[in-house]
Amino acid sequence: MKKNTLLLLTLIFTISTTIAQTFTKGSIATSSNESIKGRVLIDYDTEKITLKKDLKTTTYSFDQVNTVTLGSTQLIKKDIDGASYYVSNIISGKGSLYKINDSQYLVTGNNDKNAIITTNKKSNTTSGILAILFDDCNSIRTTLNNEDNFNGPALRKIVDAYNSCDYSAYAPTEKEVKDAAKHNTDQASFFAGIGTGLNTITFFDNNDTETLASIQVQAGVITSPSFFGRLQGNLFVTLEGSANFSGEKDFNTNTSETTSFRVNSYRAFLGLEYLFNKKGKIKPFAGLSIGVTSDSFKGNIDDFNFDITGGNTILAPKIGARLQLPNQKHLGITFAYISEYENNLSFPVNNTVIPLVVNNENITLSLNYYF
Repeated sequence: MKKNTLLLLTLIFTISTTIAQTFTKGSIATSSNESIKGRVLIDYDTEKITLKKDLKTTTYSFDQVNTVTLGSTQLIKKDIDGASYYVSNIISGKGSLYKINDSQYLVTGNNDKNAIITTNKKSNTTSGILAILFDDCNSIRTTLNNEDNFNGPALRKIVDAYNSCDYSAYAPTEKEVKDAAKHNTDQASFFAGIGTGLNTITFFDNNDTETLASIQVQAGVITSPSFFGRLQGNLFVTLEGSANFSGEKDFNTNTSETTSFRVNSYRAFLGLEYLFNKKGKIKPFAGLSIGVTSDSFKGNIDDFNFDITGGNTILAPKIGARLQLPNQKHLGITFAYISEYENNLSFPVNNTVIPLVVNNENITLSLNYYF
C-alpha cells in the first residue's frame, strides 16, 4: 500500500512539474485592450491561450488575444492561410522575417506573399519557395541557388539581401537560360537484383512435367521519357538482361533412360511497365516484356554426354511493387511469368542423332535495387 501511494505521488509530481514547465512568465493583450500579466501557455492544437494568475486559470481563444509577451519577447498575431501564429519580428521591410519557434520562421516578400520555412528538416523546395516570394529581385536567385542550409542565420542574410535589392521584373539569368536549354526532364534509373526461378520442363514428347530450380541475377535500365506527357512517371520503358543458373538434376518421369542435365539461360528483354501511385511510398506496377533467350543444356542421356545450346523468343508478363527508400532510391520485388517455348535440340552419338526436344515454362521472383 505504501509502495503504491509513493508511486502515485511521484506520478502526480512529475505531471505537475511537466505542466508547470510549459508555462512562461509574461502577459497578454486582449482584443478589448486589456493587458494581463501571469504565466502564459500557447496551444496551437486547440488555438487556445491559457493564463495563470495567482490561483486563477483563464483560457482565451486566439480571436481574443492580439499580442503575447513571453519573458521580454513580444509576439504579434499573424494569420497565415486561415491559421493564426504568434511570432516575434526579426526583420522588417519590403521583406520581413518572423520567428514562430526554434525551427519555424515566417517569411513575407513581394506583394505580401508569405510562407513558413521549417529549418530542422532538409527540403529541396525551400530555394524555390523563397524565389517565388522574392520574384522581383533577380540577383537574389544566385544566393538562393548557392545556399544548402536554410537555417535562421541564412534566412536573416537572405531577407536582408532582398530588402537592399534593385527591384525589377523577373528575367532569367544567363546561367538559367543555359541550364534550361540543356535540361533533360526524362526520368531514368538503373537497377540490379537477384532472384530465383522455377523452370517447368517436359521433353521426349512426354506430357509429364518436372521442375528445375535456378538462381537468377539481373540488371537493366528503366526510363520514362518526357514525351510521354501526362503519363510520365507512370509509364516506363525497360531494358533488362538476366542470367539463370541451375544445378544438375536427375529426371525420372519423362524418360525411361537415365537422364540428367542442368540448364543455364541468358535472356534479354525490352518491355513496358505501368506504375501506379507514382507519388506514394509503395508503387505497384504491371508490365509486359518481349525478349530472347539462349539456353545451354549440359548433361547426359544413358551415359552419353551432351553440351548443346538452343534459344527462342519469349513473352514475359509481370507484376510487382517498388518501395521508396529514405534516400529516394527504390527497392522492388517482381514476379514474372515466361510463357512456354520449345528448344528443338539434338546431338550426335556414334553416327546417330539423338533428339532432345525440351519445352520450357518459367516463373521468376526477384528483388531489385533501383538507383
